Amino acid sequence: MDGGCGATLETVRARMVGQQSDEKMTSMQKDFNVVKTDHEDRLKELEASVQKMLRSAVPGPNSNVVFSAPGDNTVSLKRVPIQQNRSESGLLLRLHDEFEKLRTNLQEKSKALLEKEAQLNETTLALIDAQDDLFRTSEKLILSDHKAATLEQERYILKNQVKDKTEKLDQALEKVNVSDTKISNLEKQLYKLVRSEANLKEEVGYYIWKLNKTAKEMKQLQANHTDLKAKHAKTKQQLRGTELDLMECYAGKTQSFCGFENDDVCGFTQENSTDDFDWTRGQGGTPSAGTGPDEDHTCKHPKAGHFMFIEASVKAPRQSAIMYSPKYRGFNGLCIGFYYHMYGRHVGTLNVYTKTENGEALESAWRAYGNQGNLWLEALLSIPKSLSKVGFQLVFEGITRNGYQGDIAVDDISVKDGECDSKTVTAVSVNADKVALDKLQSRRLRRYRQYRRQMRHNAKS
Repeated sequence: MDGGCGATLETVRARMVGQQSDEKMTSMQKDFNVVKTDHEDRLKELEASVQKMLRSAVPGPNSNVVFSAPGDNTVSLKRVPIQQNRSESGLLLRLHDEFEKLRTNLQEKSKALLEKEAQLNETTLALIDAQDDLFRTSEKLILSDHKAATLEQERYILKNQVKDKTEKLDQALEKVNVSDTKISNLEKQLYKLVRSEANLKEEVGYYIWKLNKTAKEMKQLQANHTDLKAKHAKTKQQLRGTELDLMECYAGKTQSFCGFENDDVCGFTQENSTDDFDWTRGQGGTPSAGTGPDEDHTCKHPKAGHFMFIEASVKAPRQSAIMYSPKYRGFNGLCIGFYYHMYGRHVGTLNVYTKTENGEALESAWRAYGNQGNLWLEALLSIPKSLSKVGFQLVFEGITRNGYQGDIAVDDISVKDGECDSKTVTAVSVNADKVALDKLQSRRLRRYRQYRRQMRHNAKS
């Protein structure tokens, strides 16, 4: 039992003792009241009986006798005859005396009961003091029980600590036994190692002999490697020649011309993430008056032929539209030509860039700004051999100004092998990384080899 339970039990006991004492006091008070009431009732009954008897015994109407009963009640009797018997008078006197005795006895008993009541009150006070002492004793007992419970808990904790220490000691002893066993096993293994040392020496001699034999085989393999390396160099030279043939074949296919007459616009694509609007395929004139061409450059007719243009109406200044060409590639340098139309009071800028496959940034190739007149003009770009071999795309960027008369159009893009014939040609600079170009060439060579192996496999199957 802990301190809390002990305190509760002692408190309940003290309350029970107090309740029993209160019940005894209440019971004694009730008994006192019952006895007092009983005596008064008996006295009243006796007086009533006497009065009844006197009424029946006295016949005359001229005599009147009065008796006083205890308390405030007064009993009046009718008149008795003037002449009455002595025996009746003696009876009345005796009854009067008996009543007096009864009153005296009642008063004495009432006095005794009052003394008992006073003693009861004193006993009650003493009982209350005893209850207070019992309460204080209960509190001391509760504190003692609490201390005892605390000591018991501490003893339990110490017991658990001792138990834990004992378990740890047992574990340590067990580890010591395991360590002894391991040491014994290690000693046995050491003995086995000492015994096997001789066998190892013999094996070392065998491996030395095998190493010498392997060295001879290695020399033979090195000679074979030299032969294979020579064959590899020869094969590599043949592959390079084959690659040149493929490059020439590919260069022959790069001769192209685009007048934007088909719906696929020759494979040109729009930039959808970094620009503000798109290039538009048009026919005849542009929607805005006082700007743009009246007809395309290819067919030179308002109802025939198409071109690509940017519409400057409802555009904010410095907004751009970007368009990518297909990929171009050649073995030698290329000459790229295109026609542009920049007419109007608010014409902005037309930029042309080149972009390689591995290039993250665009390289500026050509630029025109402002009103160039209501006519189609030709621009020529000279693509160097290094850029042509890597492969590239043309990027057309149109930038608006503040006004609706700023339409820009392009048409008739041509790609030819060799250098440009005209003197008004713009040379395109190349800032591509040489290492990146070599990696690209190597990757394409690997793809060609894979293609050749696949073709051989298909031929055999």
